[in-house]
Amino acid sequence: MVGLTDIIHKYVKWLATIALATMMLLTFIDVNLRYWIGEPILGSNEMTEFLLGTVVFCGLVIVSGERSHIVVTLLEPFFLRTIPRYYKILSLSTNLLGIIAVTYLITNYTFFMYEQGNDTEIRHWNWWWLGSLASVLCFFAVLMCIRSLKNKLPSHGEVASNVDEEGGV
Repeated sequence: MVGLTDIIHKYVKWLATIALATMMLLTFIDVNLRYWIGEPILGSNEMTEFLLGTVVFCGLVIVSGERSHIVVTLLEPFFLRTIPRYYKILSLSTNLLGIIAVTYLITNYTFFMYEQGNDTEIRHWNWWWLGSLASVLCFFAVLMCIRSLKNKLPSHGEVASNVDEEGGV
């Protein structure tokens, strides 16, 4: 499973990169066309919404695969001193349950949008396409969380030193 999730992680990073670059280029061109010629790109807001949804859910997969979630560390030092092994498993399990819940909700809403036949106003794109992509990416995030539970859990100091070495915060 680690090999599969490594491949998924790699391709999702590429998808996020392409979607973000496309969104930036689309916005740049749209603003300049609107300013200089007075003719914006028809439906650019809808295109940007679809691209933003893609970037957000790709980000969910990426942070799940790298265990780089945003955490509130108010009680973390206490738990790391008192129950270090259980705290890490508890935090990863909670993360997994949260992503499973998000996957369930988005998938149900996607089926609802499909049944309703809702589409965008200008381009008439079906919203369920974006929901389907988000559901698949959420499923990939679940796989990444399961991989995180199975992998060796680094200590608190190792996580901080790895982040610093890779140029992170």
